Amino acid sequence: MVWKILRGAKKKKVPLSTSEIIRRGVLSHEILEWAKGKRLTIFNPPFWGIHHVYIDKELCHALICIKEDQTAYVFLGNSAGASSWVSYDPLQKPVEETYISEDKLQWSIFDDYVIYRGSILPATRDPYHWGKVIECQVFKEKITPVWIGEQIRELIREFSC
Repeated sequence: MVWKILRGAKKKKVPLSTSEIIRRGVLSHEILEWAKGKRLTIFNPPFWGIHHVYIDKELCHALICIKEDQTAYVFLGNSAGASSWVSYDPLQKPVEETYISEDKLQWSIFDDYVIYRGSILPATRDPYHWGKVIECQVFKEKITPVWIGEQIRELIREFSC
């Protein structure tokens, strides 16, 4: 009992156990089919806060994070993870683009959670970072550089209301 007091509050548990992730991995083909044409709004991890993952019909993925200063970071990739990231200034102009290896940022997308792993993420004692899917919408667009700029402007408008 004393060690609990000295240690502080209980540590939050990760939402999905390793065995649950493996069980869901068996259904990966069904999950990929479900994910086609989706816009997911995600809460967490804390360093990204609320962010969005867009998945077009060709399974191209775009993870868009809007920062308080209206800059943005966009990670582009496929169902396994990111292959590049682009930073945008407050005027939605690309500032820097960097290609990254697949081990730098990986994700596993489910209908209720997104699991993030990779060496570009902050260190954690947990086996992974996670985000909770708080909204799922139909997405009919194709992910292109022009679309990304337009989408960043739209998200900034949404958050400033």
